[in-house]
Amino acid sequence: MTLRRYLVIALLLVLPTTPPVSALSSGAATGAVEKFDRSKAMKHVWRLANRIGVRVRATDGEKRAARYIRRQFENLGYRVNVQKFAVDGGTSRNVVAWWPGVIEHPFVVGGHMDTVARSPGANDNASGVSILIETARLLRGRDKARLFKFVAFGSEEFGANGKHHVGSHVYVKRLGPRGRERSPGMVSVDMVGDGRPLIVGNSGIAGDVVAKELYRQLRDAKVSVRFDTWCDCSDHGPFEHAGIPASYMWSGDEPDYHAPSDTPWNMPTDDLYRSGRAVRAFVLSLSRSDLRRFRNSH
Repeated sequence: MTLRRYLVIALLLVLPTTPPVSALSSGAATGAVEKFDRSKAMKHVWRLANRIGVRVRATDGEKRAARYIRRQFENLGYRVNVQKFAVDGGTSRNVVAWWPGVIEHPFVVGGHMDTVARSPGANDNASGVSILIETARLLRGRDKARLFKFVAFGSEEFGANGKHHVGSHVYVKRLGPRGRERSPGMVSVDMVGDGRPLIVGNSGIAGDVVAKELYRQLRDAKVSVRFDTWCDCSDHGPFEHAGIPASYMWSGDEPDYHAPSDTPWNMPTDDLYRSGRAVRAFVLSLSRSDLRRFRNSH
């Protein structure tokens, strides 16, 4: 065999077997969508809740989390905008990611990245953020990805000014009147890694078309799920107050809530996988016509 043939074979062996981001950005991804990967999701939980740790709003911990989340989305080929806003005398931020060519008014899949003081926030809410990143990975390069924005919200927890859900309130406000009118909806993935069954619903402030569709799709996907009308206790609240149909996902009360013991060691990977599989099923079920139906329900 000639030296040239040796070199060609060696080159083929080291070439990547997955499409480059430039190819994916043109919609080149084909074939079945991968299953939700709990090990990849747990890596994000460990990074956020263990290596970064406590992420109180407008602190260095939250800033480091935002930097990490932004890098994960960008590495997947998403475009990212970091929305900064003032809170508690400091600066907080939302990390907003979308696939190139996103539709004008996409559906929002969101979850907050901040924690309360002294809590590393594995379940509340590294669990939700890890699912956002892993779901974005599953959709990358597909036409379906253009229907969504993934948003890691800052300042969801109560702060010094007595307000909560500040990041999602800022996001909704910055949509502007037309953006709010044309927004098809959102789902807040918050504290979903410890507890069964999965609980979904809304606060009864805006229409329940998104919440009912989420519930139906999860039942069809054989996810153990319960529907409940709940308080304005997560980032779906500001969307509902603006008249945008929204829903939440929650795994219920658990003993480590807002405690120093909310660590990756105390968060069941099976429950995280269940919730990740649920989000995957929901986003894959949605079409442009569904988004139009949500929008027309305002």
